[in-house]
Amino acid sequence: MKTRSFWIWLSALAIPVFTLVGAQVDTNYEPSIGGGGYDLGPFLYSWLLVIVTVVWSLCAFAAAIFYRDRASSKRAIWLTAIGIITLAAILLFYRGNLS
Repeated sequence: MKTRSFWIWLSALAIPVFTLVGAQVDTNYEPSIGGGGYDLGPFLYSWLLVIVTVVWSLCAFAAAIFYRDRASSKRAIWLTAIGIITLAAILLFYRGNLS
C-alpha cells in the first residue's frame, strides 16, 4: 500500500463520516414539515454512521490480512485502528440517537 492509496482509504472513511455528521447538525428549530411529533433523521443518520464505519473497518482489516507486503499490511492495520477509534467516538457521541 503506497502513501497515496493510504490517503484514498482514509478519505473513503472521512467523506461519508463528515457528511453524515454534518447532516445531523440541526440549525432549523422549527417543527418538521407535516407536523410530525418526532424526527427520524438523527436515528437513521447515526445508524448509517455506525454501519459505514463498521463496514469500512472490516474492509481495512481484510486488506491487512490479505496484503503480502509487510509495510502495506502495517498501514492497513493502522487504518483498521483509525476505523475502530472512529466507531468508538461515534458510539460515544451519538449513543442517544441509536435507540
